[in-house]
Amino acid sequence: MTALPVISLDPARYGDEKKVADEISRACTEVGFFIVRDHGIDRKVFDDAYELSLDFFRRPAEQKNALPMRTSTARGDNDYSPYGYSALLSENAYAYTGKQGMPSDYVEKFSVGRLVLDDTEDLPFPADQDGARLRTALKTYFTACESIAARLTELLTVALELPRDFFAVRTDRSNDSLRSQFYPGVKTEFLNDQGMGEHTDGTLITLLTEDGPGLQLRDLSGEWIDVDVPERDWFIVNIGDLMARWSNDEYVSTPHRVRLVDRPRQSIVFFKLANDDAVIECFPMFTREREALYEPIRYETFSLQKMDALFGREVRS
Repeated sequence: MTALPVISLDPARYGDEKKVADEISRACTEVGFFIVRDHGIDRKVFDDAYELSLDFFRRPAEQKNALPMRTSTARGDNDYSPYGYSALLSENAYAYTGKQGMPSDYVEKFSVGRLVLDDTEDLPFPADQDGARLRTALKTYFTACESIAARLTELLTVALELPRDFFAVRTDRSNDSLRSQFYPGVKTEFLNDQGMGEHTDGTLITLLTEDGPGLQLRDLSGEWIDVDVPERDWFIVNIGDLMARWSNDEYVSTPHRVRLVDRPRQSIVFFKLANDDAVIECFPMFTREREALYEPIRYETFSLQKMDALFGREVRS
């Protein structure tokens, strides 16, 4: 395991709330990544999501391709939130950072968003018992991630000298998403070992779990560092571009990538966003000694600019 800060959320272990809040804030400033354990979520939540996702990825290609990724209708024409399956080489993480003409990614994904919380929504899951079990498992996992994101952002308000509900009231309607991902082991017929190209996330925070190595982050010196954890129920947490902007770039949105290794790898990643009408304006704590680097912006505009870059559309202002 790489030497990232490992933070316990067990009150009996960390004791002083201000101490753990400052520890998280320091990790956000120095590296943009940290690891969370002792969060109280039942290990079965992780095992079910991983095992049922793997069962899905083992299905024949024609079954998976019959459930292509689509966007939801929750936000109308501006909605990019993904639901469904995307195959190997169908996505390109480089494009998300505006880099065109780069290789695509050797990763399969099955994605859901907030609509998975509503059992009446027509979503692209397999129409059999295993598909129903997968939907339940991902719904449970999504709910667990929402609870962890809420705890972490509330702790950050302590370090940032903000009202305790600062993030809660700005993210309670956010169009968050979750992606279960399968990376094949490296193969001779592949053009490269790119599981996912170098990128930063556009999120407030990202919560990731994994069952093996492959994730790398680029530290402040430019070196690539391997990130791995001993258990699939330990969260690797990273700061996204949204939090970096909110913090006047004091918090680091760190570039990261996934390299294929000699065996398959699974991960599940949860992207915590903000309400469309939330105004992203630099925290007062980080504008006392230097000017704000960014003008205030509504989250919807910020998000659409990111997605327009990904899909190669004209960027909106």
